[in-house]
Amino acid sequence: MKFPTHVNIHEVCPRDGWQRYHQLLPTDIKISLIKSMIDYGCNEIELGVFSKIPKLTRQYQDMEALASAILPYAEERGVKITSLVNDYEDARRSLDLGISNVSCFLSVSEEFAKGFDTTAEKSFADLAAIAKLPDVNVTLALGAVFGSPFGDETPVSRSIAYARRGIELGASVIGLADSAGMAAPDQIRSTLCVFLDSFSPSQLSIHLHDTEGFGMANAYAALECGITDFDTSLGAMGGCPVIPNAKGNIATEDFVNLLDKLGIANDVDLDKCVAASLAMSRRIGNPVISAKAELAKVQQ
Repeated sequence: MKFPTHVNIHEVCPRDGWQRYHQLLPTDIKISLIKSMIDYGCNEIELGVFSKIPKLTRQYQDMEALASAILPYAEERGVKITSLVNDYEDARRSLDLGISNVSCFLSVSEEFAKGFDTTAEKSFADLAAIAKLPDVNVTLALGAVFGSPFGDETPVSRSIAYARRGIELGASVIGLADSAGMAAPDQIRSTLCVFLDSFSPSQLSIHLHDTEGFGMANAYAALECGITDFDTSLGAMGGCPVIPNAKGNIATEDFVNLLDKLGIANDVDLDKCVAASLAMSRRIGNPVISAKAELAKVQQ
């Protein structure tokens, strides 16, 4: 297996990073921080979530203002803006605000799906309807691919079947999420090998959490498998609101540092990325979590 020559960074801090943050962030601060993420050179930014579930949307009552401020800024700089949606109506709301790149959530774990008031069949029905909307680009975001925190089985065969059905219904990319951060590198490799028998690397992205401390090792394993699209979160912020003791995503700055050391091209200016992480920590009072930002803070 060979490393990819270039990796795409999908910054998910504004959505996954802030979704369970204890303090409601003022809209002007969000706008300033998101612009700093665009400025460091990420390829895509997940602006927020559209859902009818209060625990998922507590931080996202200002999506109209965010979209109005961020979409023109991102377009000028060639950065794609995305959103996470729960169902067809949520996707319509996203499109109405000008966000046409949507991730449609579907859990491989039946127990995990209950936290989002949905089932696999309902999610597939929503995906089929969403994919028919004009000018929409859909990613099927498969949750709990690498294990369920609620104890039910999530066999790879089910993930593959769901992914195939998603492509047939109109999804262009399959997002594979270690939602609870339960995976280890060998599982990442073995699962991706199965997926790569049926899908090309360009059809897959990966979303990793660092709950058990294997996040960066898992990212390395995915790179070995040729995966080129990664969700990361500035400052390692994140954690699903319906998973007990959830931890954040892999830190954008740490992952970019790994890519740079491996000689894998990406579009991120690491110094600007670290500066954005430290600025975010100061402005919202979040502790510095990532190794690269912590080192920079000590050296200041």
